[in-house]
Amino acid sequence: MIDTFTPSIALTTLKVPMLMIPKARVLAGIIAFSLATLAASADDLTPAEAALQAPVQNASVTAFQLQRYLMKRMPELKVPATASEWNTQASAMRAHILDDIIYHGWPREWIDAQPRFEQTAVIETDHGYRLRKFRYEIVPGFYSSAILYEPSTISGRAPAILNVIGHEQMGNAVEYEQKRCINFAKRGVLALSLSWMGFGELSQPENGHD
Repeated sequence: MIDTFTPSIALTTLKVPMLMIPKARVLAGIIAFSLATLAASADDLTPAEAALQAPVQNASVTAFQLQRYLMKRMPELKVPATASEWNTQASAMRAHILDDIIYHGWPREWIDAQPRFEQTAVIETDHGYRLRKFRYEIVPGFYSSAILYEPSTISGRAPAILNVIGHEQMGNAVEYEQKRCINFAKRGVLALSLSWMGFGELSQPENGHD
């Protein structure tokens, strides 16, 4: 990993000094090596070790060169010309992300297992939404919990959003998480809030993972 690589910096705004021409760079390297050789005896380093510690160019130039190198090797995105091509590409990309990234290394029986959800309670309110509590199986034999914030009235199809919280001590019972999901439900959106292992109602010692 190179500490000076900053891909978030736009190249159009990155101010870097002009790159040295090859001869000047060679000369700079010779000078740096000579200076390092003189300092080597004082630091008990070999000339080669001292030379390797001396920077040849500043960090901004290195970052700029690395960005240009990577950008030249980035594959060009091919834009599908028809809806059919879009669907084909979307299916291929989905399969690649699931098989090669998300489920990489997972046992096949976990991947092919049917989802199992069990509703454990329903909490009605007078404010335009209700809560449904669920217990569900992440992988065979490993359960977690979730809360579905649902509009009181649903007509036809409705949008839905998955809320994945971070490491909150109260889990999905933390106030801002509840307020966000309630807001979605009151606007006609189904909001599923997943519990996080080791937090909230899943804070048992055996669920700890930090």
